[in-house]
Parts: sequence; C-alpha cells; structure tokens
Amino acid sequence: MFLDVLIQIIGFVGIALNILSVQFNTHWKIMLFKTLGSMTFVIQYILLGAWVGMVMDLIGSIRNIIFTLNVKNGKSNKWWIVFFSLITLIAGVTTIAMTWDKSIGYASNWSNNANTVVIIAVSISIISIVAKLLTTIAYGFKNPHVIRMVNLPSNACWVIYNLVAFSIAGVINDLMCLGSIVIAEIRFRKKTVNNTDNNI
Repeated sequence: MFLDVLIQIIGFVGIALNILSVQFNTHWKIMLFKTLGSMTFVIQYILLGAWVGMVMDLIGSIRNIIFTLNVKNGKSNKWWIVFFSLITLIAGVTTIAMTWDKSIGYASNWSNNANTVVIIAVSISIISIVAKLLTTIAYGFKNPHVIRMVNLPSNACWVIYNLVAFSIAGVINDLMCLGSIVIAEIRFRKKTVNNTDNNI
C-alpha cells in the first residue's frame, strides 16, 4: 500500500516538472525541467515495472543534456537527432523483446482475447517508441514553439501508454502537459502581438 502511494507521489512530482517545462520560452529552461521530469518518471517506471517507458525516458534524459549543450554552444543537433533516433529504435525494440511478458500482463487487464492482448501489447510498445522519436526531433530544435508543437502528439502517445500501464500520474501528467502547451502558446503569442503593437 505504501509503495503504491509512493509510486503515485513520485509521478505527481514528475507532472509538476513537465507542466512547468513548456511555460518557459528558452531552450535550456525547457530542457532542464523536461529532463528532471523524465528522470522522475524513470524512478516511477522502475517501481511500476514499466521497463519500456523507463528505458525511453532514460535515453531521453541523456539526449536532452546533449541537445542543451549543443544549442548553448551554437552547434547543430542534426546528427545527434539521427543518432538518438536510432538508439531509441534499437533500445525500444530490445526492451520490448526482453519485457514482453510484462507488456502482455498490462494488456491482459484490458481483454481476455489472446489476439487482442497481443495487439494491445505491441501497440503500447510501439507508441512509447514513437513518442520518444517525436521528442527527439523536437528537442533538437532551438525554437521553443517547435518544441511545444511536436510535444503535442508525443504527449498524446504517452497518455495511451500510461493508461494501459495503469500509471494514473502519467495519464494526468500528459493530459495536463497538453493543456499547458496550449496555454503557453496562447500566452507567448499574446506577448508577441503586444510587443509588435508597442513597436508600431
């Protein structure tokens, strides 16, 4: 019981960090809070036994640090995007193969039909990889607007993964992150319009 509560508390800490991340309008601040949020969810996924999600978030954290340093130093992330996309694919497929029983276990909570269970297990595994590939592309860009826009489908993918994995905090996190992205876009667009009006 205590462990179950602890797992969800850890998830809610991750929620706060991820929601805050998109409210900044500089690359390094977005990456800082995204990395802290991802590492928080690495801990939660370990405790849940959701190994595919854990591996994806761990790779994502390392990727974020490298991308941040490159942007800070004015270097291109083009080849790093390719590299981390390949790593994400390889790690994702390997983790799926190694933890297939766990994925089947999650999927069996949603159906008694063997074929449906396999389809759900494969789908959520692929979804987690697609989500990380999207953020790999997004975080390689310096523009905060691009980061937020590509995060929209990524967060939608994680909603589905976390729902199947019964990560309540994860589902709430990604739903709230979707809302936070919309709020941030409205807020920063208003600032841009106001600055433009003031310069006329």
